Amino acid sequence: MRKVVFLLVLFFCPVLFAISVEEKRYVENLIKSKTDKVLSIIRRKDLSEREKKKKIFEIARPLFDFKTMARLTLGKKNWNKLTPEQRKRFTDLFIKRLRMTYLDRVTIHGDEKVEYKPAVVKSEKRIYVPSVVISKGDRISVLYKFWKSPRGWRIYDVEVEGVSIVRTYRSQFLDILRKGTIDDLFRELERFTKKTEK
Repeated sequence: MRKVVFLLVLFFCPVLFAISVEEKRYVENLIKSKTDKVLSIIRRKDLSEREKKKKIFEIARPLFDFKTMARLTLGKKNWNKLTPEQRKRFTDLFIKRLRMTYLDRVTIHGDEKVEYKPAVVKSEKRIYVPSVVISKGDRISVLYKFWKSPRGWRIYDVEVEGVSIVRTYRSQFLDILRKGTIDDLFRELERFTKKTEK
């Protein structure tokens, strides 16, 4: 029996490893190509800041699983309490907040360079891609967390200098929910959006 198990392991392991390597390379190339496109837009002199932000979001949107990110920031318990309409409303507000918070920062400089480290396969459905952004002499570590969604590999979280976007928002949102209701959270997100748009 042990010999049979051993033979099965020898037979299937190379196949599994080959698939992992293929997936790993695909994800590495995916984040590199998208980042290169974003950097090329940031460096363009013929575009306004508004045009740059629009183009950057068009590149980034298909790469991120915003619905999963939104769900993770609320936690399973709170997410399950929402109606389909509330989930859509929350996800839309969450995406808007992400755009306003991070796109404002991404266009500050145009001299960034990115160093990529080998991707790390965490499981058959999760791959992490570590990188370092070099800007004005500073080295900032950025970790992209991908999962294999039904629509392909998508980012479900990003860590900047070890600080997770999802965990940061979860802490903020859960603090609001502990003191109030989901409507209070909606109002807070909408208030932030209107304040930032001014």
